[in-house]
Amino acid sequence: MPIVPVVADMNHANSVNFTKLKRAGIWGIIHKARQGVGFTDPAYARRRAIDEQLGFLWAAYDFATGDDVQANVVDFFRTANPSDKTGMWLDFEDNSVTEMSADQAYLFLDMVTQRLGRACGLYGGNRIREQIPPDDPKWIDMARIAPLWQARYVSGQPEDAAALFKDIAPIPPWTVNTLIQYSGDGSGPEPHTVSGLEDGADLDVFDGDYNRLAAIWPGIAVSAVRSADDASAS
Repeated sequence: MPIVPVVADMNHANSVNFTKLKRAGIWGIIHKARQGVGFTDPAYARRRAIDEQLGFLWAAYDFATGDDVQANVVDFFRTANPSDKTGMWLDFEDNSVTEMSADQAYLFLDMVTQRLGRACGLYGGNRIREQIPPDDPKWIDMARIAPLWQARYVSGQPEDAAALFKDIAPIPPWTVNTLIQYSGDGSGPEPHTVSGLEDGADLDVFDGDYNRLAAIWPGIAVSAVRSADDASAS
């Protein structure tokens, strides 16, 4: 069975036909909401309304900048306007104009998670490896809460999504990949698009069925993590 993408991520610059995308078997959309304090994605609100009518899982991401974290989080919530089913993610990747540090990323994740009462996830690849110390206790604790959405374009053509998850190890201190962006800009294994998106779209896989993805999509409740900690400690 070939790789079957079930999540697509995008911003206003990506052309999209959501009806075709639904028919193509995409379950979830992760859409850019902001780029720090200075930029609101102009397509976010309109596309969210369309997607929710069509029944997609919906999530918002903030493209990392070096802006004041508290102001950034306030603007992220204002733009994303999350419901209890909206996933929230930090896109932690290189930004030549204004770079977010690892300490700022930690604070962002912590502030969003505390305000939501649910986990804010982290997206990235090389920057996570280069900037986040895998043996730092605070990041070890964060990795137990925040899901990892890893960007990794391998060479070759894995047999299916399950094989891709076996081939791509989580980035320490994470122990699990929740999502893998396996293809983007025409790089990585096939397919590089699905009906409703341009060629070279950003596509993502999940190692599980729809019900499992829907259950974890909004982020695990902080109270559930704490209850699990208490149970393991007793």
